[in-house]
Amino acid sequence: MGAVLRHYTCLVLALAAAWHASPAAAQQAAEDWTATYRIVVQGRNVGSEQVSVVRDAEGLVIRSSGGIAGGGYVLRSAEMVYGPTGAPLRLRTEARLKDQPLIVDTTVADGKARNAVTQGETATEVTHPIAADAIFLPNNVFAAAQGLAYRVNALPAGAKFALYVAPQAQVIATLSAVADERMQTAAGMFELRRHAIDIDNAGTPMVLLLWAEKATGRMVRYSITAAGVDVVREDLTSVFTREVKEFRENDQTLLIPALGFNIGATVSRPAGKAAPGKKDKNVEKLPAVVLVGGSGNIDRDTIAFGVPVMGQLAGHLADAGYLVVRYDKRGVGQSGGRAESATLSDYADDVLSVVKWLREQKDVDDKRIVVVGHSEGGAVALLAATRTGDLRAIVAIAAPGVKGSELVLEQQRTALDGLKLAADEKQRRVDLQKQVMNAVITGQGWDGIPEAMRKQADTAWFRSFLMWDPAPVMKKVDEPLLILHGALDKQVPLQNAEVLNGLALQRKKGTTTLVMVPGINHLLVPAKTGEVSEYGSLQGAKVSPDVAKQIVDWLTQLPAR
Repeated sequence: MGAVLRHYTCLVLALAAAWHASPAAAQQAAEDWTATYRIVVQGRNVGSEQVSVVRDAEGLVIRSSGGIAGGGYVLRSAEMVYGPTGAPLRLRTEARLKDQPLIVDTTVADGKARNAVTQGETATEVTHPIAADAIFLPNNVFAAAQGLAYRVNALPAGAKFALYVAPQAQVIATLSAVADERMQTAAGMFELRRHAIDIDNAGTPMVLLLWAEKATGRMVRYSITAAGVDVVREDLTSVFTREVKEFRENDQTLLIPALGFNIGATVSRPAGKAAPGKKDKNVEKLPAVVLVGGSGNIDRDTIAFGVPVMGQLAGHLADAGYLVVRYDKRGVGQSGGRAESATLSDYADDVLSVVKWLREQKDVDDKRIVVVGHSEGGAVALLAATRTGDLRAIVAIAAPGVKGSELVLEQQRTALDGLKLAADEKQRRVDLQKQVMNAVITGQGWDGIPEAMRKQADTAWFRSFLMWDPAPVMKKVDEPLLILHGALDKQVPLQNAEVLNGLALQRKKGTTTLVMVPGINHLLVPAKTGEVSEYGSLQGAKVSPDVAKQIVDWLTQLPAR
């Protein structure tokens, strides 16, 4: 029969649970629930499955129907039954394959799984050895992973267990990794456990990823990464759902009104501080920080190469006594608006919407609101400062100090230096980049440029970034300014901070301080070289606390207003 588990068709979202519970424990964990799961392949919604689960002292019963729409296979119904100790007892699936009925009846007894298979007018029987605690995992029944979720949710990393792929064979799986995560939805926060499962699939290694509610074991998501398959519980498929990488116990998630849409945000407060109620009086007022992330469609945590840059910086600043807001960029995560038409100017408007909201909060000192921008966010922070005169200060971290078009060419030359190309080929690529940039700015000169390249480059955001010029903007910034840069930053090289500092010192109003933080790169984490090529080896790295310390020390030393 070839590979036991097929990459595409084993969208196992069924419910086959062997949980090793005594009858008393099963009674205590009695459940009766239903859910709909959406099936997505390569980003395209291809169907859904309706699942019901009954778990009590007599065991576990899982029923499901639905599945992938089209493809020649239609699941009519599936039922999987387990005993009170989690032992697999029987399984039945009824489906149609290429317009013929396909029925599989599996019964387990005496260490054997006996399968009666009817396809059209042909009936066959096959028997396999099966472990006493095996988990049913039939192909094309997208409910099996719930049973898997019940099992692995209580297992440590490294545990092994048996999966029975009815009616084909038994395979051995290993729980290779376990991690706790959070998922934020409009309905609230879910505490999840993420499981990585390695399977020896008839000699071919296969990896499954499974997310389940930590407290109940109910599955929320199941992924076959090699096939681009995601099976997600319907209540977690909303635009208002996001994975939470950084979260403090007193964090507040909310929507902030903007110009015609809402901004999804997280407010971090110092430990022991909570959002005040409507009736609370004499509330302590805290200094506040608005964090502005860099380029790209990034959410509030600004995750780059596994590092949640803004999420971790927010925690450091909250620990220092600040109320900190970080938010999803417009058109990303829980924020409305349209990312495809947004410019640096639009992003500056969003900053001011967050500042306006902060001024209305009981626990915010509206005379001590600071905007901190990272990378492109530094440019956005400076733009925002030109449109309001009452910010306490601006902090530009790893911000571009030259024109956007100059920085793009500089980054391209750095990347080409790392390639083994002939000099004339490198120059050809530089000339093409210049042609593209000129076409983006002027709207002319696209002849000879590949259509795919034009589609990628010809955007409102890229045009606004290429036209970014800090010189005229800096003249209109009156607030105290801290320019902070990692000494190992090779993505936005160190000389950008020096140029930006030179522009700031020419202002007629507003103090300027330049700080270089040794040993950190553009992602604000400790590094050896700072090169972009090093980022992939920095998984698990943490934002240096020295960044927040430099910001806090500088803010503390500012003269009173």
